Amino acid sequence: MSFAHEVKLEVLETPTKNECCKLAFLSAVIHSCGELTKSGKEFYLELKTDIEKIYDEVNECLKTLYGEYAELSFDDDTNINKSVRYVISLPKAITNQILFDCGIAKFSLNNEFTLIQGIDEHIIENECCAKNYIKGVFATASTSNIILNENNQDDSRTFSGYHWEFVFTSEPYADDFSNLLFSQGIANKKSKRKNLYVLYIKEAEVVSDLFAIVGAYKSLLKLQNEIALREVRNNINRQNNCMNANITKTVTASLKQIQAINKIEQTIGFEKLPQNLRELCLVRLANPEESLDNLTKLLSTTITKSGINHQFRRLLKIAEKIDNNTIKIEDNKEED
Repeated sequence: MSFAHEVKLEVLETPTKNECCKLAFLSAVIHSCGELTKSGKEFYLELKTDIEKIYDEVNECLKTLYGEYAELSFDDDTNINKSVRYVISLPKAITNQILFDCGIAKFSLNNEFTLIQGIDEHIIENECCAKNYIKGVFATASTSNIILNENNQDDSRTFSGYHWEFVFTSEPYADDFSNLLFSQGIANKKSKRKNLYVLYIKEAEVVSDLFAIVGAYKSLLKLQNEIALREVRNNINRQNNCMNANITKTVTASLKQIQAINKIEQTIGFEKLPQNLRELCLVRLANPEESLDNLTKLLSTTITKSGINHQFRRLLKIAEKIDNNTIKIEDNKEED
C-alpha cells in the first residue's frame, strides 16, 4: 500500500458529524470523481474510486441527508495500475436533489439543468464545511510520490521529495479549489498536463499542514519522522563528503610534497637543506598520509600548521628550481 493510499484511509476513519459538513464532503466527492449521464429525462450519477471506504462515507452522508443508500459494484474497465476500481451508484430518485443541494447543478422548471463548474460558496461558508470539503477532495482526487523509509534503510527510492498534488478535469473547479486551499494557509501552484489541471505542493511543511487540516495526524507524525530522518541522513552525507574532500586534498598535497622531496634527495641531497627542512622531509616520507596538523606534532620543534605549510612551499620551490636548472647552494642556506 502506498503512503498516499494509507493517508486517505486514515482521513476517512474520522466520521463527518454535522449535516452541513456531510453535504460539503458529498459535494467534494461528486465533483472530484463523479460521472453524470442522462437517459431520457433521468440522470445517473456514479462515483468511481479505488478506495472502497469512500462507499461507506457516501452511504453515511446519504442516510443522514436523504434516508437513502448507494449501491456498490466493480468497474469493468481495467485502469493503468491494474488496481480494483469501485463504482458507487447514487439513488436515481434523488439524483437531481443531490446535484442541486451539493451546488453542482441548477435545474429549470422543465428539468433542464446547468452544471456549475466551480465550488458553490454556500457549501463551504463555514470553517468546518471548508475543511470537510478539502477532506473529500483529498480522499478522491489527490496523489503523491512520497515514499517513507520506515525501516531506516539506506534506500535511494525514499528520497522522492514531498510532492502532493490534486488532479482535476475542470480549470474553473481547480481554480476554486486552489483558492480554498489558500484560504486555509495551504500554498499551491497550478499546472496543465494534457487535458488535466493539477494543483501541487512540494514543501514538506505545507504537506504537513494539509495533513493536519484533513485530520491525518498519524500520517503527519510519520511524515515528520521521515523529515527528521532525511535531515540527519543528509547531514551525515554532507559531513562524509566534506571529510572525503579533505582526505583527497590531503593525499593530493602529500603526493606532491613527496615527489618534491624525492627529487631533492636524488639531486642535491638532504644535506644541502637547512635542518628544519631536512627533518620535515624525513617526517613526511615516514608519514605520507598524515595531515599538516598531525605533522606539527611529530616534529622536534614547535611549529604551527601555517608554519609547516610555509616550509613545504619552500621545498616545492626548490624542486621547481631543480627542474629549471636554476638551483643554487645559497638558495638552501640555513634559515630560522
